[in-house]
Amino acid sequence: MSRSFDTRVRQCYTRAVAQGALLFTESTVSKHREHGEVFEVRFVPALAKKPSSKPKDAANPFLPYDERLHVSDLGSTHHLLLNKYCVVPHHLLITTAEFRQQGEPLSETDFSAVLNTINNLSSRNIVFYNSGDKSGASQPHKHLQVLPMPEYMDVPPSIGIWLQSGSLPGHVHTSDQLPFAHYGIALDQDQQKDPVQLAAAYKMAYGKLTTAYGDEISYNMIMTKTAMMLFPRQRSSWNGIAINSLGFAGLVLTKTKEEQELLDRYGILHILTCVGYPRTLGKNK
Repeated sequence: MSRSFDTRVRQCYTRAVAQGALLFTESTVSKHREHGEVFEVRFVPALAKKPSSKPKDAANPFLPYDERLHVSDLGSTHHLLLNKYCVVPHHLLITTAEFRQQGEPLSETDFSAVLNTINNLSSRNIVFYNSGDKSGASQPHKHLQVLPMPEYMDVPPSIGIWLQSGSLPGHVHTSDQLPFAHYGIALDQDQQKDPVQLAAAYKMAYGKLTTAYGDEISYNMIMTKTAMMLFPRQRSSWNGIAINSLGFAGLVLTKTKEEQELLDRYGILHILTCVGYPRTLGKNK
């Protein structure tokens, strides 16, 4: 890790907020326990006023990017930017330097940029990728995202539940403890440092996903230093509650009291199963 990199992220964030380039939205955080794991729910009523869709001719915010949001270049292929609209401080975006389509499979250069970021941060982070129109993706320009993990969270809840059934590095594993379809792979120390090996692990899980659901399937990917999981998607929201990769990482946003009540009544795992696919022996193995 690099303390100078941590300092750079913090300084860029503070400066971008002061300049009005970054818009931080306050939220109320509550914890929701299911299956022995703690999920985080953020109530963000300001999001209810935000337009649900963007004009088709909206400008690409990553090409060119706002210099005030620029943290670092990640080689010649990617940029590290601050997320302009965030509810968690220090939310980062890894964007391709040239236009690539969001939804393209991830590459070795993508994972090289990921490792150059997370291995230089002192905090534990969740890396995620929204792929396809039902995944919660909001921009057509290819980008991954990096979010600091809540301090109380050792691993995202989905990964925590998945780990209960045991897994071996190098093998795609599914757990009967999770009700929704998923493809997980444990990462060893070599994969945590080598983008070639990390990309190979992703390709194994992605191959299982597309074999079961087809090449056009929308999906979410979440990754920590110790595990990677992919989740096929059949819809982007449930009763107004929008879900992207962070939902499968155990971090859910609600905009209204009605959404909050629905979440309390039905539970997060049920909602994730509704926006994903139920885990079935035929498709998930």
